[in-house]
Amino acid sequence: MKADRICGMLMLAAGAACAGEWRVTRAVSGGAETAAVAEVALDEHVFANSQPEYADVRVLDGAGREVPRVIQEKRAYAFEERHTAREARVTGVEQLPEGGLAVVCELDRTNLLSLTQVTLRTPLRNYEQTVTVYVQDAGGAWQPVKPAEPLFDYSRFADVKKETVELPALTNRLFKLVVGQADDRVFSAYSSVTEEKSGAASERQTKRYTVENRTFRIDAVIFRDTARVAVLKDEARLPVGARAVETAEDAARKATVLTFAVRQQPVVGIVLNPAEQNFERGVTVECPAPGGWRTVAQGRVVRTRLPGVPQQESLQVSFAEVRAERLRVKVNNDDNPPLTFGEGGVAYQRMGYGVMFIAEKGQRYRLAYGNPDVTVAPVYEQGVTGYLRSGLPAQLLQLAPPPQGDVTYGSRVRVRQFLAKHGLIMISALVMAVLGLLILRAVRHVEKR
Repeated sequence: MKADRICGMLMLAAGAACAGEWRVTRAVSGGAETAAVAEVALDEHVFANSQPEYADVRVLDGAGREVPRVIQEKRAYAFEERHTAREARVTGVEQLPEGGLAVVCELDRTNLLSLTQVTLRTPLRNYEQTVTVYVQDAGGAWQPVKPAEPLFDYSRFADVKKETVELPALTNRLFKLVVGQADDRVFSAYSSVTEEKSGAASERQTKRYTVENRTFRIDAVIFRDTARVAVLKDEARLPVGARAVETAEDAARKATVLTFAVRQQPVVGIVLNPAEQNFERGVTVECPAPGGWRTVAQGRVVRTRLPGVPQQESLQVSFAEVRAERLRVKVNNDDNPPLTFGEGGVAYQRMGYGVMFIAEKGQRYRLAYGNPDVTVAPVYEQGVTGYLRSGLPAQLLQLAPPPQGDVTYGSRVRVRQFLAKHGLIMISALVMAVLGLLILRAVRHVEKR
């Protein structure tokens, strides 16, 4: 019973942390003229004083209510055009009194279209035609999209043909295509020559040609649907010079050890730029872990500046994102003299992050963080992620300057943090100790009997 009471008290203490309070709130300057997706860049103070996965980072409106937000890396997009061929269904054909041919066709797609071309596939060769594209207006009357355009095939003379008409990104699904002549009249390639003689003094030669009428057959009407797609070009990696770098020589391992603070920033790479001009060294990057240091990445840094040899330089080691208080970089010297690093010789690459949310017109917002009692990041359902994936830009808002110094927590908060982090281990150890005492007591009781 006593063990049960102790366990219950520890569990109650570990779970006593409630929502708590955010230690830092910073005003977001600027407002949206209309409802828009807004972005606020996270800075070093946010990184240094927020929980893993940014679980305690919130956006609050003027009334203190939480606003759904998304936190993700800053990204740059490039736009590409992707084309899809969509064959139309021919629903009607009519031969016009003037000799033309009207073809009514329809696309069965139901989603948004952006039609930039139409192609008339025909088995004919060596022809000249014109085509006019019509769409219906609001009243149902057919209106031409643009003046008649020529279609032709000159394969008899060269590989030259035109069977496509450019369209101004139409969204219609019903079209009428008017071909200039339903029958294509061409001279046949065959000619006959007849010679007639009437005596020695007179002679007559006659040439005969035939005209061929060919029906302008249409095998298919194919539209080109053009989509403008945003493609991720790169992510924002910001170079940051390492400050207060501690340099030590490990003679036993023949290595130079560089240690510097990164204060929970999302680091994705290190850059070493020593004073030497010719070197090639192995590099190991480490971060703190329970019981010591763990390896984050291994790589090589190289620089060659010799006459007659192509210059070579690779000073960066990239790795998966790490948020830690410090980083340690070991440069393997082997039997070479140690590399020397002056001002700006050691830097790291930080991933740029931003918090995105839907800003309403006339509303003021604040960014809140620094709550040790919040350990799980919220999951919101909204259209911000789809908007950003489309490559559309967010409206950039500015964050007020951070307070001086780090966020400090009282003893009660530190106790709650310790219990939240180590409470289960302590409970398990206590239970095992109590069970051990009970077993020992039972054994002694048996021995006395």
